[in-house]
Amino acid sequence: MLEENLRRWIEKNRKERFQEGQVLGLRGALLEQMTLRFGRLPANVRRQIEEISSVQELRKLGRKILRAKTLEDMGLGH
Repeated sequence: MLEENLRRWIEKNRKERFQEGQVLGLRGALLEQMTLRFGRLPANVRRQIEEISSVQELRKLGRKILRAKTLEDMGLGH
């Protein structure tokens, strides 16, 4: 029983760390792409991106940057 609980805890912890790594990587890539596309980002926009903890939301923004002409087109900068 203890061994099984430990195994579950390790697996849960591993999945959480993996997701955190994905979020950090996507967030960094998105900020870099946005900077290249729009120039220096306002602090409030950087904060908005840094507060996102959803892989799906970061991927969605990553797709939006392909068509966006402005930060507002991405739904950012309010």
